[in-house]
Amino acid sequence: MQDYAVLLIEKKDQEGQSQVLSAALVIVEEENLEVDSKFRVLVAIGSLMLDGLVRKIALDLDVEDIAKEAKASKDAKIAEVGVDIELLTKQS
Repeated sequence: MQDYAVLLIEKKDQEGQSQVLSAALVIVEEENLEVDSKFRVLVAIGSLMLDGLVRKIALDLDVEDIAKEAKASKDAKIAEVGVDIELLTKQS
């Protein structure tokens, strides 16, 4: 997912970025997702918000809730990405 996010950011493909973001937001909610997989999906979401064209869409899709949930994770790298995504939600 991260590879698709980076490729679509480089191509400035807003429609593709929206589709990857939408899929990532669904996948990250999976209960039985492995830690490494969840980390990669969260990084993709953060990348799309930071460098992509879909920050507003992410905010409209309640990415703040995903960031809060990630921040509360027992896994340090998940929590760290959660903090990063939360910071991105507060940028104007």
